[in-house]
Amino acid sequence: MINTCFVKNRTKLGAAIIALLMALYFAPLCMASGGAGRGSAAGKIGFPGIPDNAVQYNKTDVTPVAEMEQVKAGEPALFCYRNTTMLMNCTRNCSVVVTVDPTVKPKLFGFSIDPNQTMTLTMNVSGSPLEGARVMERNLNFYLGVEPNATLQLRAQIRLYINQTELNQELNREVNVSRLTWMYWNRTRAEWEAVPSYMDQEGYLVCNTDHFSTWTVAEVEDTAENEDTIETTDTAASAQNELDSTYIYAGVAAAAIMILAIGLYVRAKRK
Repeated sequence: MINTCFVKNRTKLGAAIIALLMALYFAPLCMASGGAGRGSAAGKIGFPGIPDNAVQYNKTDVTPVAEMEQVKAGEPALFCYRNTTMLMNCTRNCSVVVTVDPTVKPKLFGFSIDPNQTMTLTMNVSGSPLEGARVMERNLNFYLGVEPNATLQLRAQIRLYINQTELNQELNREVNVSRLTWMYWNRTRAEWEAVPSYMDQEGYLVCNTDHFSTWTVAEVEDTAENEDTIETTDTAASAQNELDSTYIYAGVAAAAIMILAIGLYVRAKRK
């Protein structure tokens, strides 16, 4: 009788251990599935959203004035200056001539560019408007002038990292992040024109464009266009969250099925 009880207890213990091992196996898979598509939270270089293959150029003792940089096709480059950190990613070889106003507070921004030819970009970062553009109300004291050396076709994404706490302190006011948008100076109309923008999961304000000029980021009043943009972004985020939840639930369900199967097998053996 004692042997029989011992065998039964050993069988139960074995089943419990197997079930625990299965749960431990599936848990990381579920978490990985839930995090798919989010990318790195900090990147190996210590900045949010920096790809692991980015080549870092440390120039933190330099406030660039007509600083010439080279970006190889398909090789992300992170340029770290005294008060500006810039990530450049281009599908073709690109030269960048960078000038940063020393009065600009530290900023982290990035470009992903797909041009139809090699190019040279002249980039100016300033705390005041460039090229005749007027001051934009409730902006972030950040103006970005980008000009290619030739007429070309391109698709680009611009990103600016938003740290609300630092912005509140820098601007001495409460910044409403939900109202932030990228804007460019429309030279024909002589006015700032808002571009649909959204906050990504790594804290960057993002917009897509097919041209370069003078850009800024500002808080704008709610409009029908902005509400549509926000609604579209929220819908996309909601869909992503639902997809993430689906992966997690699927993993948990698979683990539960495996545990149930093991339990039935052990029960059958006992009979």
